[in-house]
Amino acid sequence: MKKKKMTLVITLIVVVLLGILIWGLIGSSEAAKIGTTCDFGVGKEVGGEPGSALCWKWHRNEIGQLGDNLAELFD
Repeated sequence: MKKKKMTLVITLIVVVLLGILIWGLIGSSEAAKIGTTCDFGVGKEVGGEPGSALCWKWHRNEIGQLGDNLAELFD
């Protein structure tokens, strides 16, 4: 019974870490788009923003908001 609990805990930890890794990869591809800025991430290009390798929190910056507004205006 004790070994079964330990296996369950280790499996749960691996699944959570894998989820965090996948979310960071998704965020880094989102942050690489024009108009998106990474707020919390790992990896820094020379003179660049954080999140070139992994990014967990990102937002649309002013350029992205302007592009969204123009796209909405002309659609």
